[in-house]
Amino acid sequence: METPDLSRIVETHVPVETLEARRYLSQLRMDVLPHIRHLQATGSLRWFSFLLHQARQVAGQGAADNRPVFHLRLEPAPGLDLREFVALLPPHFIDPHPVELSMISGVNLTLLERGEWAKAWRVVGESAEWVLCLLEAHADGFPPDQLVQFLHYVTNALGIGGTCVYAPNARSF
Repeated sequence: METPDLSRIVETHVPVETLEARRYLSQLRMDVLPHIRHLQATGSLRWFSFLLHQARQVAGQGAADNRPVFHLRLEPAPGLDLREFVALLPPHFIDPHPVELSMISGVNLTLLERGEWAKAWRVVGESAEWVLCLLEAHADGFPPDQLVQFLHYVTNALGIGGTCVYAPNARSF
């Protein structure tokens, strides 16, 4: 995944119907995945990320809005005007608007190579890409313990697999 241009980001959101794991992943598979893949296939999307947030964390939403949403950030391909890009988004991508990204909550800028937020956002995008790849590799409705096992592989490669709180049966080295 490319390092994003933080000044060319479109922010949007999709309301999450439920946080029950299987239905949440099914909605992600239906409401986000195919649209991201379509934008990529048509050469319209350079970078993306999505996170599960409360609606209040999306610009323009009410400060007390605690509804869960897929909070998407999208960078159009070079040469594609932001307004043209917004017109390509599906109608259930609510209130798409330009934003400029900077800091990521909880990430220490001084620990990043050359103190660049764009590199941190690239990693956030790569994690979103990984989630979509995981969904594509499975039939709809795979059980949460399968997801936990794949998370174990990520934490294991980082050397913390034996202590991951998401893998309660993991053994220490």
